[in-house]
Amino acid sequence: MKQFFETIRKLLQGEIVMTQQERTEALSIAVIGVHLIFIWLFAMVGVWPLILYNIFVVSYYLWVYRLVHGGFVRKGYLLTFGEITLQSVLTGVLIGFESGFYLYVLAIVPMFHYLPTVNDKNAKKMGHHVPFILDIVAMLISIAAYVGTRFIRKIPFEIYGADAHVIFLVNLIFSFALLAIMSFFFVMDGQVAMKELNQENEELEHTSSVDPLTGLKNRRSMEVSLENAMAMAKSKGRLFSLIMGDIDNFKRINDTYGHDCGDQALTSVSEIFQASVRDNDIVSRWGGEEFLVLIIGNQADAVAVAERMRSHIEAQVLEYQGQEIRFTMTFGVSTYVPGYNLSKLIKMADENLYKGKTTGKNKVVYK
Repeated sequence: MKQFFETIRKLLQGEIVMTQQERTEALSIAVIGVHLIFIWLFAMVGVWPLILYNIFVVSYYLWVYRLVHGGFVRKGYLLTFGEITLQSVLTGVLIGFESGFYLYVLAIVPMFHYLPTVNDKNAKKMGHHVPFILDIVAMLISIAAYVGTRFIRKIPFEIYGADAHVIFLVNLIFSFALLAIMSFFFVMDGQVAMKELNQENEELEHTSSVDPLTGLKNRRSMEVSLENAMAMAKSKGRLFSLIMGDIDNFKRINDTYGHDCGDQALTSVSEIFQASVRDNDIVSRWGGEEFLVLIIGNQADAVAVAERMRSHIEAQVLEYQGQEIRFTMTFGVSTYVPGYNLSKLIKMADENLYKGKTTGKNKVVYK
């Protein structure tokens, strides 16, 4: 029992999400349970036609369950609607409308509007006008049945007194339960849709902010991180530095070994960069064979990180199609000073990088 209530709690809080098929299967089982109770109630008051009818209906819903289990979810709902409408008419004729079975027809009206959202096996998309047509049909059938019973001189199995009150209360409770279940289905579908939308947004955000080759932040995403670092520097005085790195003679690698080899060189560099920085530092592919690293710290911190990356890249041997390839990188470093803007910092790092390129390469320049 404890496990049952724990499952209900998780369902209500959205920790467990049931598919439309699973929900409809559960609803079919619940309806079978309701009709078993009806068999007992009608046996207590001696309405044998409705006992036989509900015995048949139990078998009917076992068949509906199998249909739903096979993927025909919408068909299962439509068959349920048909049976509920038929029972409300039949009970109205046999025991009187005062028994309250008409309440089920009112309770299934929201279910009509749930149908267009139901995915059915091999079924065409349902137009949103169909539920309104079903509303009108259910209303007309109920009115016709009610008016028709007014012309019946004597209700065959009319129930009076306490028995009538009990049956009405049972139907009232079950009708509210049906409305509550369908409302829950609507809410659950909303939760599922919201969860899927959030996941899609996260995937889009990730795709738009990450370089597909290296998995590093792309230029657009890095610019956002730089703006945040600048804001923190201005408001709280937190120093930060930039490292601009560029692979030496990268064109020669592409021309000699091919672009696949160049891509492998880029991914190997990105792995070394990520292994060399600290948790709060940010690495990005700035463009082509150029990388930009945001270091939270002063110039000495940035130079130490840049030197660590430079030495690891110089020491690595890239194996490509049986060949050993070595290459180096040159780095330029700049550090935030009050009054500087991002453009100036990036330009300073780029200028230091250029100095390194023109004075021998494979070095870290910060002055």
